[in-house]
Amino acid sequence: MSNNDNLSKNNEKNAPKHPTVSGYRIMLRNILLNYKSRILCLLLALIAVSVHAADPQHKNETTVFDKTFSWQAMGGISGVYRQSLLKGDEQSELGNYLNISLLFDVYYKGFFIQSNHRRSDAVTLGAEIGYELIVKENWELDILHKTYVPGYDPQEVIKNNDHEIPTLEDLELRDFGQGLGFRYSHFYENSILSVDLAALSTNGWVADVFYSQLVPYRNWDIYLGAGFTHYSQGVTDYFVGVDKDEVSDNRSFYEPGSSYKAQLEVFARHPISKKWSFSAGITQSFYSSAFKNSPIIGKQHLTEVMLGVLYVF
Repeated sequence: MSNNDNLSKNNEKNAPKHPTVSGYRIMLRNILLNYKSRILCLLLALIAVSVHAADPQHKNETTVFDKTFSWQAMGGISGVYRQSLLKGDEQSELGNYLNISLLFDVYYKGFFIQSNHRRSDAVTLGAEIGYELIVKENWELDILHKTYVPGYDPQEVIKNNDHEIPTLEDLELRDFGQGLGFRYSHFYENSILSVDLAALSTNGWVADVFYSQLVPYRNWDIYLGAGFTHYSQGVTDYFVGVDKDEVSDNRSFYEPGSSYKAQLEVFARHPISKKWSFSAGITQSFYSSAFKNSPIIGKQHLTEVMLGVLYVF
């Protein structure tokens, strides 16, 4: 097991439906649109440098959970190709492919705030906030709060596309699916199995199982992941259902039952220097027919590809 994995293994025990357009995101977006070309060029240059880097393995990528207090701040720039479930929603502008993130890992006497450093969607879904209830050598039980389902504002989705989307017109906003629940984690030599059971702030509950296997290769940490998420009827209906007052000529009434999502993922990290690291990931998601049959859903199988760099302060 690599040093990175020792840190990530302990760190994994722990990564929040509000509108997708907060004041901070609008302000950040306006700034990024003015500089997106320069930032993307910088990103590509940094990625190119990483191919030739031969510095020692970066030792301090995640919070070490063996102290009374520890913290770490990280900034990241990444290019992301991401397919959307929503019918008619496509990445159409250069800025849609750019993601800038600021991440904090904090630990204090069992309380933690951190992102999941083994998964490429850590930036998308934000941090996990929790407390270690039981800590044993090979397993742990935590109580935690995190985002399980990304929300969306239909009107903002239409605005960000260069064409009309009739199925989203006058559809109500869907908040982020923030969950409060428990996570059981079991640690093996080079792998982690985690099981989450959480009630969502929107409605209903989710059960999430994820297995991550570390495959060290030279100076790379490669994580092979497989996951399965069950969404209760309340969760599925909230995010992809159509209420009676939302019915239109382009959108019929739809009340789904429970649903599921299966995922396969490859995520890799490579040190550029003591402070910089390069990361890349590809995720394939498969949604059940309860999603596919919704009049607002356009895709059942989604692909996401991410390339980026991370700086540790």
